[in-house]
Amino acid sequence: APACPDDLDGINTCVGLENGELPQVSEEKVSPTRVRNMKDFENQITELKKENFNLKLRIYFLEERMQQELDGPTEHVYKTNIELKVEVESLKRELQEREQLLIKASKAVESLAEGGGSEIQRVKEDAQKKVQQVEDLLTKRILLLEGDVKAAQAELEKAFAGTETEKALRLSLESKLSEMKKMHKGDLEMVLVLEEKDRLIEELKLSLKSREALIQCLEEEKSQTACLDENVSSGELRRHSAALREEKERDAEAAQMEHQKERSHFEEMIQALQKDLREKEREIATEKKNSLKRDKAIQGLTMALKSKEKEVEELNSEIKELSATFAEAKEALQKTQEGSEGSQAALTEKEALLAELRSENLTKSSENHRLRRSIKKVTQELSDLQQEKARLERDLEEARCEGSRGARTIQDLRNEVEKLCNEVNEREKAVENCYKSLLSESNNKLRGQEQVIRHLIESASPKDPLLQKFNEKDLEAVQQNRYLMTAEDLEFRSEGLITEKCSSQQSPGSKLIFSQEKEQSDYEKLIQVLQQEQDIYAQLVRSLQDSDSMDTVQAELNNIFALRKQLERDVLTYRNLQKSLAEQISEIRRREEEPFSFYSDQTSYLSICLEENSQFQVEHFSQEELKKKVSELIQLVKELYTDNQRLKKTFFDLSCEGFQGNGRLESTEQREVRSSILILARRTRTRSKLERVTRIISRMTSIWSRVKR
Repeated sequence: APACPDDLDGINTCVGLENGELPQVSEEKVSPTRVRNMKDFENQITELKKENFNLKLRIYFLEERMQQELDGPTEHVYKTNIELKVEVESLKRELQEREQLLIKASKAVESLAEGGGSEIQRVKEDAQKKVQQVEDLLTKRILLLEGDVKAAQAELEKAFAGTETEKALRLSLESKLSEMKKMHKGDLEMVLVLEEKDRLIEELKLSLKSREALIQCLEEEKSQTACLDENVSSGELRRHSAALREEKERDAEAAQMEHQKERSHFEEMIQALQKDLREKEREIATEKKNSLKRDKAIQGLTMALKSKEKEVEELNSEIKELSATFAEAKEALQKTQEGSEGSQAALTEKEALLAELRSENLTKSSENHRLRRSIKKVTQELSDLQQEKARLERDLEEARCEGSRGARTIQDLRNEVEKLCNEVNEREKAVENCYKSLLSESNNKLRGQEQVIRHLIESASPKDPLLQKFNEKDLEAVQQNRYLMTAEDLEFRSEGLITEKCSSQQSPGSKLIFSQEKEQSDYEKLIQVLQQEQDIYAQLVRSLQDSDSMDTVQAELNNIFALRKQLERDVLTYRNLQKSLAEQISEIRRREEEPFSFYSDQTSYLSICLEENSQFQVEHFSQEELKKKVSELIQLVKELYTDNQRLKKTFFDLSCEGFQGNGRLESTEQREVRSSILILARRTRTRSKLERVTRIISRMTSIWSRVKR
């Protein structure tokens, strides 16, 4: 640490250098003709001592501040170094003025030497004393300046030490840059530039050392020439040394400026690399969040899949129990039918019933095949729609990357999307309520049919307790079928209705069989018919036990209803898009008073109306053609809206007609399939139009944002 001066009273810490100059010393520029006494020299010496003390104190405070700020930025060190250089220049200027005064004094002495005498001798002695004193003062000042220069050199060495630390940092950054070479191929040139800059710094250091060695050699030569040549004037030596010092200081200043430029360049590079690192960290964080979301979604799907598997197992167990109960009922029927006789009419009725069951089975199988084909088509269209959705999402991401100018419009669109989502949720709730009401109506109809069956069973007079047991078994089977229907969805319930209808149709046959017990002649034929019926029923039970077929039918029906909901959503979205297009077109019509904006907007919309692969340009069209293209776009939107309205109307009519009448419950599945097929046919017809309109709408939004800008 620097040594503090002894006396600090009355010393200001901000002495001199307010304007880059030394304080003015109260020194009189006395003419050489007047002789200065000892008091004047003593005053000058005291003032110079004060100046020297103030300078030492300033150097002390500067060194102390530099030690405090050594770990911080080096800008303050550079500023103090510049201030010291300014001070050295001011002292050099003052030295030149003093030398001029000495020259004037020597001329005055020479002029007085012509007078001769003792006075001349005394004046010479006084002049020599003054010159000696001035030389002593100047030598002291030179020593002080040399000390300041050494301090500045020490500061430069500290700055070079700072550059060494910066080199270490640069090496670490180079290691990081070597890791990022795959992402930043241009960093090799930057590294070469940095190595060249380091080489220049080393060369500047070597040049500084060579200059210092040259200065030492010159000082030695100066001492030798002072001993040899007494005739050489001290002013020339001082000028020579001042020129060497100025050259040295210029070199040091140039080296410092280059070092400062390199430091600023390194800092900019470090900031850019830090920015890249932050961006990479942000991307990694977003990827982690997305992966967590995906994991959560996968976990939720696995849980849902497990719950569905449990439900399927429960349903399979219930089906097995029902099959066991039906087998027991068949055994009871066989036992009760051993002593009974069937008539020819009963056999014909049974054959008719079996034929009807076979025909219904064939129609159901054909309908299942048609449903599977339609579901394949629907899945294909769903995959196409998903691809289209992915493409639209990519387009949306590209549109988001264009800039922040469309932030407000995006916010408005988000608000509209939220409103649309709310409306869609309300529509879904309304549809769910409608389905619930239809479900309750179907349950009521089922209850009515059960009451009819009970009434028929009660009206039939049971002949023996075995027949009563059979009827009880039949009722239990009906109740179990009803339980299965309430556990499944509406589509699977239609299959239950068919089986229940079959069971309800079997009970009158059994009544007829029991009513004609007296006819013993046709007993064997009745046994054969019942055996055939048992085989058919066993086939139906096996088909019910087949979980794969049930699952496929259930999945097909679920897909049909999902497509219905998706179509409703598409109708809503396309209606909202039509509204937005109508608003934009009305706004364009309002601007028809301004011709320039009208032409620009019309040309923009014409570029939308043109196909992607068309080779025409907008500049080649006239005003009438532009208006014609816009009218074609409006007509296309109107046609799309009418198609959507027609689809919605047909969908609503078919969904309403499917649940009318007690005797039409067995055909609800067929009507739903027909409605879904009709919707798919209409959808395939309008698919090209929808794709065109989506492309047109995406282009119109981008061009509309451009027009607003």
